[in-house]
Amino acid sequence: MLAVLVVSNHAEAAQEPNDTWRQVDPANVQVGKSYLVVSEHGALSNAQATIKTPGDVTGDTQVGMASKPVTIEGDLITSEVTDDMIWQFGLGANTAAASGGLGEGPGYYLLNNAPEPGAGKEPLRRESSFNAQHAPLNTTGAAISGNQQSLLLHVLDEQEGTVSLYLWSGNNQWNFALTSTEDGFTSKSRGANTTSAAQLLEQINQTPALRLYEPNVTAGVQHYVMASSGANGSISPSSLAGHVWVNDGEDVTFTFNPAFGFEVDTVTVNGDEVTVTDNTYTITNVTASGTTIHATFKAAANAGELPFSVYNDIFSVGNVTTAVVIDLGEGNAANLADLSTDMFTAAARNTRLDGSTLIFDGYRNITRVYVNNDPEPLGYLSPAPGSDDLVTETPASGRYIILELEFWDAYGYTSGAMVSGNLQNAFSAILNYRINVDREIKLTDGTTVTPRFTQQAVVNPALDKFVPDQTNPGGTGSMDILIAIDESWEEQGPLPLFIYNHGGGRGGPAGDAYAPMATANGAAVLSKRQLENPGKYDAHIIAAQNHANNQDNNEALIAYVEKLAAEGKVDLNRVYMSGFSAGSGYTVGFYKRNPEFLAAIIPITGQTVVWPTSAEVNANPELTKTAIWAHAHINDTTTGNLWREYFTTGAGLDLNANANILETNKAFNFPYYGYDWTPHESEAQVFSNLLGQSDTIFRYGASQEAFAEKNIFDWMFAQSRNQGTGPVLPGDVNNDNRVSVGDLALVSKAYGKTSDSPDWDEVKIYDINKDEKIDIEDLIALARLILQ
Repeated sequence: MLAVLVVSNHAEAAQEPNDTWRQVDPANVQVGKSYLVVSEHGALSNAQATIKTPGDVTGDTQVGMASKPVTIEGDLITSEVTDDMIWQFGLGANTAAASGGLGEGPGYYLLNNAPEPGAGKEPLRRESSFNAQHAPLNTTGAAISGNQQSLLLHVLDEQEGTVSLYLWSGNNQWNFALTSTEDGFTSKSRGANTTSAAQLLEQINQTPALRLYEPNVTAGVQHYVMASSGANGSISPSSLAGHVWVNDGEDVTFTFNPAFGFEVDTVTVNGDEVTVTDNTYTITNVTASGTTIHATFKAAANAGELPFSVYNDIFSVGNVTTAVVIDLGEGNAANLADLSTDMFTAAARNTRLDGSTLIFDGYRNITRVYVNNDPEPLGYLSPAPGSDDLVTETPASGRYIILELEFWDAYGYTSGAMVSGNLQNAFSAILNYRINVDREIKLTDGTTVTPRFTQQAVVNPALDKFVPDQTNPGGTGSMDILIAIDESWEEQGPLPLFIYNHGGGRGGPAGDAYAPMATANGAAVLSKRQLENPGKYDAHIIAAQNHANNQDNNEALIAYVEKLAAEGKVDLNRVYMSGFSAGSGYTVGFYKRNPEFLAAIIPITGQTVVWPTSAEVNANPELTKTAIWAHAHINDTTTGNLWREYFTTGAGLDLNANANILETNKAFNFPYYGYDWTPHESEAQVFSNLLGQSDTIFRYGASQEAFAEKNIFDWMFAQSRNQGTGPVLPGDVNNDNRVSVGDLALVSKAYGKTSDSPDWDEVKIYDINKDEKIDIEDLIALARLILQ
């Protein structure tokens, strides 16, 4: 489609302050022309705002779009109109069936590319509502489906020219009307979950009416030419929707603008190649709409190839593209003083693995350009005050040029930052980035390069450790997984294992093994922690995919882990499990059926969680030996209240449990700095904050004080199935802090070794007192051998 981001300028310039805008008949709205969307509160603008929504969402606020006041005299708007108020209607992509007089046709993309704070270059769209009556509005991210970004138009009063714009997903689905308040625009549903056509019509009729305005200019009969261009250049004039309007019978001249280091390749009109003169071409005597013109560009003959890598990083919301790393080549370097952010542009056209489903198509903001001697970022400057590992005194010269990209602001992840498109979109992606520069690059030896940048790789150090596998290929209960084996087990012996279960809908489609890692995922976060803290969190990690909460699945997973233990890799006394939402239900289900297998679990919210009853605890005391730290938001449907009640009465009191009932989902560390998610989204808060940082209304458990200044992984790794009081050693059967060789034989299964393994003889080497007893002091010399 031509509707999204092939150009950067409006066909019609912003109006001068003295120009006026007139109300337009809704029947005369045309794709590709410019309009204002105006309610009684003002004009819709492309800048985000915080909207008060009392009683409809937790915290009583929602992200929406700002409104700007306008002066209306008669039928004319006489006040100043700025670029961020001017929208174009592009052809939408709604596919849901019509019902009850609503949902007819594909609808419209509402397009605006004004570079305002919180603005982006995507169509206006709604985010997921998380069972609330409001859904956030923004233009900073691509939608999961056309139904989330295709606004349909419903005429309220033909005589008055009033309309409503609404988002339609089908009868009794997720449907919202664009509404306005004194704070700005938001999307509102009649119900907290699904709404019928009748309910949405009721909402539409109770929502402030909208009017559409167009420039008060009489143009006569006009026709449109569809103008577009390929990468590494642009065509002008054009528009966000691709339409260029021309008066009947007039000519229109197009200019082709190659990026630095490129030249015009081909220009086609209605698919046929035409001859270009001085980078221009004129279409004469336009008498009908639908003529197409398209330009492509190629590298100039003197351009030299420079490879670059797309650098992805892990934060608690998922896989984020944070930088582009340009390699000047062995022996080459650039000076920091010769580089600036304004000389580079970075754009991407990202798709799902099918290569056609578009996730993002547009430009990324560059926040910092510097050099490094290694192909990686030196921390992140944005968002301020920067990341904990930020290096402010960057090298004066280096082989690699680092383009740091904006990826987070006060309203969340920015347009194009999330690899999957957004937090709810569990898909891997093909990232196709494009770098351009407006001048030669100077090298430290005095030479210059006219670059042709070529994408060489996509890297993510935290995720590149994982490989796909299955727990029981071709057999009962098999589950797709990603596993990262920590090779330090070869020196240290068996290591802990962390298993993470994604939320419902976040496993992605079959064949997309890395989909669970594209969105929020605790396994990815732990992998990032390992990179940040070498040696501190040595462990193997499994990320489950599309798990099934039943014993067949559990047994296949247990057998897989026991095989790793038999190979000497996994310490069966330190197997940990966590999960979010449906993954939390899986985690607690696994724990109830197989408590003896888990040292600790970290359930994060979830309506499907069924905690053990008193009868179940009495029947299986093993349930009391697994350490628990549960987290749920008080307003996540009924979960928070139910969990608080559970851990203060009955069976919950008998468990080895801690529980945090959250008042907000604010995460206080980089890059969030207090950003608050809707009630269900607790992953970022749990994995980002120190345990004492979180906003809670209820805390329970013996570990609260001791781990207040620690993160959840610090607590998790302190848990073991065989721990007593004090620093008990692995295999200390008598719990006296002394381990005999005989004791070690009894726990050989935990270490994946047999009692007659030659490795046991090595233990005697560290028996300093030669009494076949090993003291803690003895083990200091070789703690990594058996003390994990």
